[in-house]
Amino acid sequence: MTSYDVVTVSYQNAATIKRYLSHTRFDKNAVQLMVVDNGSRDGTVEQLQATLSAHQMRLNKDNLGYAKAANQGAASGHQAFIVFINPDCYAETGTIDRLVEYLQDHPDIGVVGCRVLNQDGTLQAASCRRLPTFWRVFNHVTGLNRLGLPGINKAAKCANKSTAVEAVNGAFFVIRRDLFEQLKGFDEGYPLHFEDLDLFARCLSAGYQIYYLANQQAIHLQGQSKQRQDLIKQWKKQGLKRYFQKHRPRWEQWIINRLLV
Repeated sequence: MTSYDVVTVSYQNAATIKRYLSHTRFDKNAVQLMVVDNGSRDGTVEQLQATLSAHQMRLNKDNLGYAKAANQGAASGHQAFIVFINPDCYAETGTIDRLVEYLQDHPDIGVVGCRVLNQDGTLQAASCRRLPTFWRVFNHVTGLNRLGLPGINKAAKCANKSTAVEAVNGAFFVIRRDLFEQLKGFDEGYPLHFEDLDLFARCLSAGYQIYYLANQQAIHLQGQSKQRQDLIKQWKKQGLKRYFQKHRPRWEQWIINRLLV
């Protein structure tokens, strides 16, 4: 069995963390689980302490943002592959093993993800995605993508076909540790949202492929963390601006900066 590290970032996830910890069982001889909590005050920490050993969790006093906490979790491990999975995402151990083994067998691929389903079994649109450009964001926001123009999500076109993609669902994916460290991990300038797309963009720029496996799946509940909606909207705007600043031409940056005031 291939060994790997599993990193989960929690914040106000009392509603899902118990199910996650009981559902996600790993071979303790092959897998190191690290849950990094970002200052939860809703009972999440107490559930972690009742279930995990001290070396399986890191308890931050404040909310440091997803990117920084995920980097902390990754730094605590040493295996060749890192699994990032949200506390409201449930994947069978066998599914994770197969994603890790796929990376091990394909050295040209840096990241692998899979079908991500809603609790009712329907496919989440973000299972396989395109990286943001101005026109893709415009088509997504205005709904023109539903008329056939390319938007951010492309699950309908690759749902049942394993293929190379520009991005997979950030709630559950596997990355090579040497690539993650080469890229210096997640960009901590993103508090929440777009840090995964930024990482995927840099992975592609480094010459690695990103792959979507249609024959593997996980369930993602979405939106289970109790966070202020006004803050989430602010972080999304901040993340999108930062992404365009780093990866897109100046004219696109100019328009995005003026649209997202």
